[in-house]
Amino acid sequence: MELVTATEEHLRTLMQWLPDAGACKQWGGPSFRYPFTTETFLEDCRWPELASYTLVDSAGAPSAFGQYYERLGHCHLGRLIVAPQARGCGLGKQLIRQLVGTGCDALHLDRCSLFVLRNNGAALALYQGLGFTLSEYPGAPDWLAECFYLVAPATKIIGEGIS
Repeated sequence: MELVTATEEHLRTLMQWLPDAGACKQWGGPSFRYPFTTETFLEDCRWPELASYTLVDSAGAPSAFGQYYERLGHCHLGRLIVAPQARGCGLGKQLIRQLVGTGCDALHLDRCSLFVLRNNGAALALYQGLGFTLSEYPGAPDWLAECFYLVAPATKIIGEGIS
């Protein structure tokens, strides 16, 4: 698996991984529009404004996707997803580790963060298993009531090789 910059074609594939409003909200957050068109999908995921990456297999097929940006001095991960047919194979861990390494290096940061919907137990377990811990979000907006905010030192996620 290789982490590559996401293309519009990757995002078109990703659209197929979100079959209903519930899946879309769980992935994109409470304000992501559903049903979506290609245009609204690209707008709502802020592509190419945000650093967007796809984990591709040896044939170049998308297997996972995620984004990062700076938020409160952290490399904040967002819109993390693994292809439905590839779930349960460890790709979520691989995606997060590579995205944290890439993002922290690009942003010159040594801490990372993310949001997860409170009812997404599988994702919460994955993130906590990687070393993320629950934290209070400063000045929490109303929509954040549906989410947990998690933080971690980048070295805890990917090891000591961070500059």
